[in-house]
Amino acid sequence: MRLIPILILVLVPKITKAQSVSTLMGGRSAALGNASSTLSDNWSLFNNAAGLSKTQSKNVNFAYAVNPALPGANRMAAAINLPLRMGALGGGVFKFGDELYSEQIISAGYANQFGLASLGATVSYVQYRAEGLGTRSALAIHFGGIATLTPKVSVGAYIANVNQPNISATGEKLPVRMASGALFHPEEKLGLLLEIEKDLHYAPTIKGGVEYEIYKKVKARTGFNLNPNSIHGGVGYQSARLNIDYALQYNTAIKTAYQLSMGYAFSNRKEKE
Repeated sequence: MRLIPILILVLVPKITKAQSVSTLMGGRSAALGNASSTLSDNWSLFNNAAGLSKTQSKNVNFAYAVNPALPGANRMAAAINLPLRMGALGGGVFKFGDELYSEQIISAGYANQFGLASLGATVSYVQYRAEGLGTRSALAIHFGGIATLTPKVSVGAYIANVNQPNISATGEKLPVRMASGALFHPEEKLGLLLEIEKDLHYAPTIKGGVEYEIYKKVKARTGFNLNPNSIHGGVGYQSARLNIDYALQYNTAIKTAYQLSMGYAFSNRKEKE
């Protein structure tokens, strides 16, 4: 019975952007409609690698995304981020699917700050496996940048699979996906995000999000997507070492999906120095 939802997920482009599932991860990003091109957080390795440059502590992170309407289509990921004297490194793993169809990714990334701008890159080993069709793999490269224009305004952009690697013997390539967006802080506790994402083969998706600090260390979030349409929401808690983010998403096609991510920070750069 799992074959039907998997086929829906893979073959209906309006839902999934076709050849591969989304690797955008983290409860914060998910609650903000996955408008993550300007975010610098523990999941930047899977979103915009440039955000890694803001890493201030060694941290480990885990995320699990569930869609009850699509059994066998859950996603999970883990990431570790390390600040360096110049920039920061990130490494992580991602998995989607089950024994019938799965996508598995191992990624490594680096980012550094250059004046007002951060630049980052990620290299990913991507493996697809389908029952009866065997296993395919490819090496994909992603680039990203985030610029702080003023204390209240940041812009960001990234491009995924820029090298267009072949994933099959027939020449099928991993899809090139680009996104650019802006983050505006009209006040310290409030963040407004707007982003446009474009897969080369499909119409663009408009994303938006709002993040507000409702109490010390606690933030409420909401977001939306247009084409395909979906609404998002969630909450997050962040202390000096622990962060927990929960998100839900509703789409008329795939109904409600959930994501929970957790991270733990070890000694930070300032303590080390």
